[in-house]
Amino acid sequence: MTDVRSAVAIGEQLVQFLGPEYVSYRKGEGNRQFAYVEGQEAINLANTIFGWDGWKSEPKSFVTDYAEASNGGKWNVGLACTVRVTVLVKENGKVVREVYREDVGYGTVDNTPGRGKAMEKCRKEAVTDGLKRALRQFGNATGNCIYNKEYLDRVRKVKGPAERIGFVDDELFRKPMNKRRRMVLKQESAQVIRLKPGDDIVEDVDEFGMFDDNDDVWNMMPPPICETDELITV
Repeated sequence: MTDVRSAVAIGEQLVQFLGPEYVSYRKGEGNRQFAYVEGQEAINLANTIFGWDGWKSEPKSFVTDYAEASNGGKWNVGLACTVRVTVLVKENGKVVREVYREDVGYGTVDNTPGRGKAMEKCRKEAVTDGLKRALRQFGNATGNCIYNKEYLDRVRKVKGPAERIGFVDDELFRKPMNKRRRMVLKQESAQVIRLKPGDDIVEDVDEFGMFDDNDDVWNMMPPPICETDELITV
């Protein structure tokens, strides 16, 4: 069950300034650097602060300013999109009210082959821009601090993490494997031991844990051959 966060706890996070790992930079007009929050970072921030089921976004309208094709069949498109972001305020697990913000995002593409492709890219850019602009209205932690010049001057001096994302290989969300595939992987990684005359077979513990009679993979494996000097894989 999803934890229900109070409006007070959410408010305390929204006033916080973002760490340097959330801020990206790009070159703009006059070779100046512009700070911004990437679209996927903005979504992750909203999921972290409001909860994955505590907010929603919706494109409300699109307005195409221009869509022109050149003689070579390439398209130049510019359009605006109004996006609404709604935060669900909950009490005792039930939504008691909704708070929303809206803003306009803009997208442009130049020299793109095909009208359909040009419109697709332009709409995606406009929606993402509108989403970020609407989210920032909720507070510093959802991107509003990016518009604070003093903050930008200071955050550049703050040392960020070496990696912008962090994960443990063994904790990645992976595709499920069938039992036969798991058995093969376990066999490949298991330790190989040589039995000597008079030795007893002892269950071995490898990185996957101890095999026992309750292990469905162990039950699928053929019984080991226990002849002298045979190599047994456990």
